[in-house]
Amino acid sequence: MRAGFGMAEITPPVGTELAGFGYYLERRMEGIRDPLHIRAAVLEEGSVRVLVISCELLGLSQEVADALIRHGKELGCTEVMIVSVHTHTGPAIKYHEGCGEVSPAYTAGLAQRMFPALDAAMADLQEVTGIAYGRAEVEGDWIYNRAAQDGPVDRDVRGFVLTREKGKKLALMGCACHGVFLGRTHLASADFSGEIIRNLGGMDTVYLNGLCGDIDPFHTGEEAMCAFGKKAAETFLGSLKPVEPTLRACRLPFSIRLTRVTREDICGAADEAEKRAGGADMPAARVARTWEKEMLEKVDRLLEEEPGTAACFVLGGIPVLALPFEGFTAIGMKIRDGIGSEDAMILGCAEELRGYLPTRDDIARGSYAALESTFLYKRLPAVPGEAERLAEQLTDAYLQQARV
Repeated sequence: MRAGFGMAEITPPVGTELAGFGYYLERRMEGIRDPLHIRAAVLEEGSVRVLVISCELLGLSQEVADALIRHGKELGCTEVMIVSVHTHTGPAIKYHEGCGEVSPAYTAGLAQRMFPALDAAMADLQEVTGIAYGRAEVEGDWIYNRAAQDGPVDRDVRGFVLTREKGKKLALMGCACHGVFLGRTHLASADFSGEIIRNLGGMDTVYLNGLCGDIDPFHTGEEAMCAFGKKAAETFLGSLKPVEPTLRACRLPFSIRLTRVTREDICGAADEAEKRAGGADMPAARVARTWEKEMLEKVDRLLEEEPGTAACFVLGGIPVLALPFEGFTAIGMKIRDGIGSEDAMILGCAEELRGYLPTRDDIARGSYAALESTFLYKRLPAVPGEAERLAEQLTDAYLQQARV
């Protein structure tokens, strides 16, 4: 087995609007707390070559994700996995209505600015002399389920450390949390994922965020973020145990059924959103009306079922799956249970970020993730139970691949 690492800076220029934390805030970047990067690792064993990419961004557009995948294939990679750390102190790449204007000057050349990280990872390929896997609970009140008071919380940090013949060790690791520790700052930052990386003793690190759709930090601010980063890194390093240097990879197909709507349904949803917002001049109402306009323009072309695939690789017998949603903790638990691996890393915000995929109970509560978030993502709500069905589809597809 061989492994390589590369990274490139992708920090936007001062004045770029930062994404997240509410509607039409015009929260423009005034400086840099810590630079934003794309981090890439290439894992190779025999004919299998996997490219793992982590972007210190909220999420990617389809155009950027496709460009990265094409470049990875040109480098001879048989599988490409792309995730974003979901920081809310970085720029918007794909427009989310009201939550950060996309800068065409920044996004136009973004993929090309990312390619050197992929090239560097290929050029850095070195023999792997050992692999360790770690999983342990990060003790303390660091994170909580923001969607349900009694909802599940995955407090484990998971990941790998690869020892290489020359140079630094390579870590691929993560946990699950929204990148919102720093709040409405005007400074660019990778948020907590950057702090975890800084506390890993100088390792080359690709951070892989878990399903964070319902998970927020319990305490926010600079001090809390630094403490969490230190604790998570220490917990991970203290849990490592050797695993066999084996690698395989595949794509797992899925489909998501979307709510069937008429023109009347679309207008009614926007009317109700305006009422909840408190009037037509409120920001949330403006978001809903923009969604209404776009949905009505393409109502005859709206899909009722959306296909997709999830990237997957298995390193040292430990599965790693990446979903293109802000997924919920319960879905990760369901997949782990279905494939029979508590160690499995179930990641979110992969490739083009499609939005939230809430669980059936969250939809029944009429939550932000269930309806309002679909307005800013310019999507239709998923049919209730689709998150759970996704877990079943991916479980079945993974088990079928494992038998091949």
